[in-house]
Amino acid sequence: MIAQKARPWLPLLLLLVFFALGMTQVRYASITFDEGPHLAVGYTTLRTHDLRLQPVHIHPPLANVLAALPLLLQPDLPDPTAVDGWEIASLSAITDAVVWQYPHPARIATAGRVPILLLSTLLGALVFRWARDLGGWPAATLALTLFALDPNLIAHSSLITTDGAAVTLSVATLYALYRRLVSPTGSREHRRFFVLTGVLLGVAQLAKVSALLLFPVVGPILFVRAWTHNRLPQALRLSIGQFLVLIVIAGTVIWAGYGFELSAVEGVPFRVLAGTHFTIFRSLNEHYGLGHPTFAFGKISDQGWWWYFPAAFLIKTPLPVLLLLIGSAVVGVSLLAKRSTLLGWSLLSSLPVSLTLGLFPITYAAVSLLSSVNIGYRHLLPLLPFLYVSAAQTLTRLPTRYGVIGQTRRAAGALMIAWLALGTLRTLPTPLIYFNELAGGPSGGYRYLVDSNLDWGQNLWELAAWMAENGEEHVRYAHYSPANPQVYGIDADFLPPDPRAVTFTPWRPEPGLYAIGATVLQGPYAPDINTYAWFRAREPVVRLGDALFVYRVAEQPAPGWLVSCTQLSHESIRNQLAKAAIRIIDVNCDQTQVYSAGPGLYLTPAGLEPKGDSTIELTLKNAEGMPTHTLYRILESPLPQVSSEEIELNGPVTLIGYALQEQDAAVALDTFWRVTEVPTRPLSLMAHLVSTDSSAVAVGDGLGFSVDQWLPGDTLVQSHILAPGETSPSGPYEIRVGAYWLDTMERMHLKESPDQDSIALATLNFEGPDEQ
Repeated sequence: MIAQKARPWLPLLLLLVFFALGMTQVRYASITFDEGPHLAVGYTTLRTHDLRLQPVHIHPPLANVLAALPLLLQPDLPDPTAVDGWEIASLSAITDAVVWQYPHPARIATAGRVPILLLSTLLGALVFRWARDLGGWPAATLALTLFALDPNLIAHSSLITTDGAAVTLSVATLYALYRRLVSPTGSREHRRFFVLTGVLLGVAQLAKVSALLLFPVVGPILFVRAWTHNRLPQALRLSIGQFLVLIVIAGTVIWAGYGFELSAVEGVPFRVLAGTHFTIFRSLNEHYGLGHPTFAFGKISDQGWWWYFPAAFLIKTPLPVLLLLIGSAVVGVSLLAKRSTLLGWSLLSSLPVSLTLGLFPITYAAVSLLSSVNIGYRHLLPLLPFLYVSAAQTLTRLPTRYGVIGQTRRAAGALMIAWLALGTLRTLPTPLIYFNELAGGPSGGYRYLVDSNLDWGQNLWELAAWMAENGEEHVRYAHYSPANPQVYGIDADFLPPDPRAVTFTPWRPEPGLYAIGATVLQGPYAPDINTYAWFRAREPVVRLGDALFVYRVAEQPAPGWLVSCTQLSHESIRNQLAKAAIRIIDVNCDQTQVYSAGPGLYLTPAGLEPKGDSTIELTLKNAEGMPTHTLYRILESPLPQVSSEEIELNGPVTLIGYALQEQDAAVALDTFWRVTEVPTRPLSLMAHLVSTDSSAVAVGDGLGFSVDQWLPGDTLVQSHILAPGETSPSGPYEIRVGAYWLDTMERMHLKESPDQDSIALATLNFEGPDEQ
């Protein structure tokens, strides 16, 4: 009885939960990257009744205007027409003046976000109503529960963007069409919902350009509906006529949304109704043609990948939701296989109704695979309400069972909901950072996706609080958002990619505190994919909201030299280190490694390590996410495995030891030499495997270090591979090393033994083919 009385209040309670969870982000998150322009454009449109910023912003006005309505009550906001840049429709200048420089960011953020959150809460009511119509109270409760606890819907419903409005109006349009289809033909309700469908179709276009996909969905649904009641020719005429009427209604609404504008459109020889809308669409097409910087699973691209959105759906959709969706698909297929009826009607007669729920998400998902703008899971939000309604009404169609099976099913359902709730709650107050367990949760998300999936500039309040708590007064801040940290009480120097950036040396950051957003850390929007590679190689002091990483850079001895085993130019290397005077040594490190005195660095191709005691400074990668180079800090020069007495030659080198490793059919030998003077002639270091008759059966001569770079005190480590031929007989072989001048092939003799021109290091035994 109590449960029955509480039943009418349950949907209201779930809607309040959704709103309350959204309010945590509304009040806590700093103004994010996209919110600034959305809010500025909406405010400017309301204040000036001028649409000049809309094509620059490439978004229709409805959501922006709705969010900005409360700002009209804010008397201290600047007049957009007085801003430098108004005449040239500079969106960045207007946004900076209206939003980023405004000294009370929490005030305008809250004012602008609440209308969007209220609209999205209305979406929850639509989800409940549609699911109840299709599957009754159990389906409605399940669908609304999934909606109310979805972290991605909560996150993007509580920010000032077009996403929440677009999802709400898309669902509302198709729900109105559904109501028209199920109402008696010719009835007042039938006509009313037809007109409402047209109106909402137009209003949806004023929210987001992606709502254009509603047209190729509504048209086929009208045709299928007509075809189920009429012959094909009549069905075509009827559906085409209805579709044209809807287009006229929607077009009128769009025109009204632009103030019945009649304006010129570039390339069109006559003035166009709502010309700004067509210009927005053209600008958006150009944007998609150019692409957008995107990071996914270690890779970076301007054109995206077909698999981006499926992968994003897999790791950002809560796992319990994925399991429920899979379960509903299995149940649905099973019911169809048993020739069950769908929604209480025969399959054919119910097809139009089914299409109102299924055709739009199928079309939208298919189009998303072709998108060149892969910037966030938020572009998949229009799928979720349809999936939740569909899954809920399918799962609740299972026959009610008692006993162990029924109890198990109810327990499993409760477990899924609890799992979903806990996963969402752990992300508060910024559910934007949600990733499921496949990605390692929110803390692991940055390895796979960034941008609006995780890091949108929402952590400035958190940074200010952390700095105050830890007594920090200054920070270097790296983010792609043009937000002004000063208005949040943060004294900051900007780093790239901000145009206000101070001097920054990527391979040797100055000592101090750094706050780096996960997006620029991974490469998108930064000047280069490796701008923050030094930080990627280190653990931050703290991760604020799993999206803003704080590092403390300590003072370190300045390196005096750098060995480059790469083709990178000296100028490029010096720019990365801000050390014009550093000695850069070019070496073929496959043959030779060089170590100079004092602290130094080694820059090698990926996979090649210096022989000295070292730590990784950073790893450079390419756009495919593959490592290309590694920079090492040399802690100590390498020591030979066998340290011999120093043997000085009558030349510029002294042997100080060697390292020897026997392999299956060869010997890997490293000889260690100290440079005693700078030679004026080219030379080579030799290593021979010599038989008892003094003939060489293996030669490993070479030198990968040009003599014009030598300095006294350098240590050379020369790598030799000595492999006897397959026909070499068994027996002892002696390893002899030395040096010779390349221009004359004259060997250098030992200073203490002028009659010797090589040094015997070791004797080895090899098994010839006759003993193998």
